Amino acid sequence: MDYLMKRSKRNMKMKHIIIFSSLFLISSCVKPVALDSSVLDDAKRPAEERAQDDSRKAIDVYTFIGVQPGMTVADLWPGGGYNTHLLSRLMGNSGRVFCMMGFYGSGRYDMLDKIKTRIEDAELNNVEIFDKPSDLPPGSIDVMVSIRNYHDAKPPRDQLLKELYDALKPGGIIGIVDVATDHPDWDDDTHRLNEQVVIDEFTANGFTLEGSSDMLRNPDDDHSISGFTEGRHTMDRYLLKFRKQG
Repeated sequence: MDYLMKRSKRNMKMKHIIIFSSLFLISSCVKPVALDSSVLDDAKRPAEERAQDDSRKAIDVYTFIGVQPGMTVADLWPGGGYNTHLLSRLMGNSGRVFCMMGFYGSGRYDMLDKIKTRIEDAELNNVEIFDKPSDLPPGSIDVMVSIRNYHDAKPPRDQLLKELYDALKPGGIIGIVDVATDHPDWDDDTHRLNEQVVIDEFTANGFTLEGSSDMLRNPDDDHSISGFTEGRHTMDRYLLKFRKQG
């Protein structure tokens, strides 16, 4: 009798192991939903932005970072709204886009009126403006993107990074794009921040470097100019993906 009970328990344990292993294999094989590149053709996007699409590679950047429809995402320091607009369309009715207008230690972003007008005119109904990461409910954001603007937050950036970390869900992602430099730190003459500085700051504040990509690299950029005249979206850029632990 005891033998039969022990055997039954072993069989049950094996079944649980097999079920768990099968679920793990299934989840591992599930591919992310391909992002809809037709959002680039949105007639409500400015012509000057559509002209930049080939060099910005927004859909490829979002895919690398892990953006998926229906997520809650945050566009940090949105500029004129290039990424806010695309992310709004990609997230759809079931997703949300938070648009952060406050620079930590630098006051409020000066394009607030432009962003508000764009949200209204383009009917970006799933977009909500906020000021600082601390305004967001803790653990509420799936993915954050910071496109060529992290360098504008004044150092030390530890408090900013803490607030970003707290606003992300466990396992949440933040993607950083910025313009590359050979200077070991911040190069004021060319308005560029060294990639390793960004990595060091994020990892010192609890993030894990999940990966990097060369998709935005430009070997013709010798790092000697700011690129504001030429278009910083054409300069040599690094792309980093950080994950919140948990």
